[in-house]
Amino acid sequence: MKKTPLVAALLAGLLALVSRDAGAQSEPALSFGPCRALSVSEGDSADLQCGSDFLRVRMRNGAAPRPGQVGHGEAVRALAELLRERELFVAADAAGELPRDGDGRALVYLYDRSGANLNVVLVLLGWATYTTADAGASRFEKGFRAAEHDARADQRALWTVWSVSADR
Repeated sequence: MKKTPLVAALLAGLLALVSRDAGAQSEPALSFGPCRALSVSEGDSADLQCGSDFLRVRMRNGAAPRPGQVGHGEAVRALAELLRERELFVAADAAGELPRDGDGRALVYLYDRSGANLNVVLVLLGWATYTTADAGASRFEKGFRAAEHDARADQRALWTVWSVSADR
């Protein structure tokens, strides 16, 4: 799928905004990379290659539609496009073992080389909502809530789909 110049410009602008805001946050306790995305299995999950290591991750504090839900396929494609061709860095809040969800995926924050928190970007683009169900409240809660508010107010991505399907 080719990016249009408008979509590329929008994404670049959003990444710049999130990178600036993410810089004000404290550094994560555990961070490594660079990694690259091998595949995207869900709208908030991906398989990464980090050096010689394989890592299955779920983006912490983001909830994308599950299989069978409205917007699932679109969210998967959006995450694949967001991660495509990027050097990714994995971060967790605590040193030691990465926390895992019930499916064994590491619950992490993904960053790109510019320092943009891609978890927040996914919410800002409207392909996921902010949740604390997977790992509790985040130190990035303010950023996640602002991103979700902006996506909902501008009816981006899933917010458009959900408002149209709710009107039926």
